[in-house]
Amino acid sequence: MREKLLSGKNEDKILIIPIDGVISDEGEKTFFGGQEDSILAGVKKQLELAESDPEIKAVILKINSPGGSVTASDILYKEILQFKTKKKIPVVSLFMDTAASGAYYISMATDLVIAHPTSVTGSIGVILSGINVKEGLDKLGVKDQSIRSGGNKTIGSPLEDLSPEQRKLLQSIVDDLFEKFFEVVKNGRPGKNPAELRKIADGRIFTASQALQHGLIDRIGYFDNAVQETMALPNYKKTAGNNSPRIIYYSQSTEKKANFYQVQSPELRPDSTISKILGTGRQVRFLYIWSY
Repeated sequence: MREKLLSGKNEDKILIIPIDGVISDEGEKTFFGGQEDSILAGVKKQLELAESDPEIKAVILKINSPGGSVTASDILYKEILQFKTKKKIPVVSLFMDTAASGAYYISMATDLVIAHPTSVTGSIGVILSGINVKEGLDKLGVKDQSIRSGGNKTIGSPLEDLSPEQRKLLQSIVDDLFEKFFEVVKNGRPGKNPAELRKIADGRIFTASQALQHGLIDRIGYFDNAVQETMALPNYKKTAGNNSPRIIYYSQSTEKKANFYQVQSPELRPDSTISKILGTGRQVRFLYIWSY
């Protein structure tokens, strides 16, 4: 990755790390059969580069994501916390169109959460998606002949109905993963009453103004506001006389972006889709995601 300059002229730097799309540890397949970095791998690389650069005084996460897999969201959250511990510089979240579910989860690792005036956020919850096609296949005379070692080995299969016991089992897993999410938000928003937080942690989404009213974010603003708010944080240690830090980003392309709004994740192509990132196989996935 190459360092690119957006603006500024002083020695100090503020790094922009974009988090665009579904949060996953699976990279996009390339035309020649290879695999590009996933969002998780791409952000990790950028954090490692930032950690070794003494001129970087802060990081702003430019988030535009509906969330993603439970594990990838949690790992990214942990990576940001570890980066802050090692580097000892502020990390700020700036929400764009959407920063929901797992994307909101990772923002809880940052020092300040700022949302664009028209952002949508929230969706605190877990989903295990599934469909049942058994009745339709029965009408066609198609039957499942899977051989299994136990009654729950094919739990969640679209070819069979869930028993009450199986539904209870899956619900217990979803509930357990939700409690993990709730604890992360509770720790990330220490000023929010836990009882009040639990009332709104039912999967609902919020506009920026609603999120601010409920104490889920700290500020509403634009990129310029985010830079100023970042520089005002007590753990932002600027070099004397550096009032115009260089705003930078990392890119695998030789093309220079003209402004902040053109900066995208280096590992993603514009035609990326949820199905491509998460895969289309029949595996069961628990998700921190706003979807339907």
